[in-house]
Amino acid sequence: MRGKTAVALALLATLSGCAAKRPQQTREEWINTTTRTYQGVTKDQALAAAEKLFRLADGDDFVITYTDDGIQATRPWSMYMVISAMSGTDYWTVRATQAGNAVRVAAQVNMQHQAITPMPTTSSGTWTAAVMPMSGSPVVGTAIYDVFWARMDYLLGKTDTWMTCEVADKRKSEGLTWGYNEPLCNSFNMADSPPDGVVAAMPATAKQEGQ
Repeated sequence: MRGKTAVALALLATLSGCAAKRPQQTREEWINTTTRTYQGVTKDQALAAAEKLFRLADGDDFVITYTDDGIQATRPWSMYMVISAMSGTDYWTVRATQAGNAVRVAAQVNMQHQAITPMPTTSSGTWTAAVMPMSGSPVVGTAIYDVFWARMDYLLGKTDTWMTCEVADKRKSEGLTWGYNEPLCNSFNMADSPPDGVVAAMPATAKQEGQ
């Protein structure tokens, strides 16, 4: 429980704007982060893999709707701590475009959230709960998409390695990715189930990748 509380407090600080910010990504960097092209894969196969990815992450807590070329996955969530709480909703959009024998997949996640914290009301020391709404915004950085595409690769048969959240967190701590990955790796309130029979492996470290 102590570990989960630390995760919740870290997320609260991040979403409240207390975490260090990186320079804004360029258009090219953003497209490279949020899109992939898969050879030998159909649009329907790609969208089915994305849906399975969300179901593995948190089952029926994801509400999924469909369009001709994509899916939208919505997940409401809440976290309760000793003296405060936070709730919000993650909004995923995944679109697939067929181009001959390949499919181009684009993914984006937005997050809307609010925090509930105690606030003093008088000099006598009484307190009340204050709700601090925060507008929705895209999740920036590479960490969340690093997890998403690694799992899509596995589900589409492009790799035999399933990226666990422990691995994803390690990659972030090593500086291989940045930003937060909570929309798929929030141990406080996500199931994070691996596929049946999966054998998870540790991706290369920064030193290994550079060799």
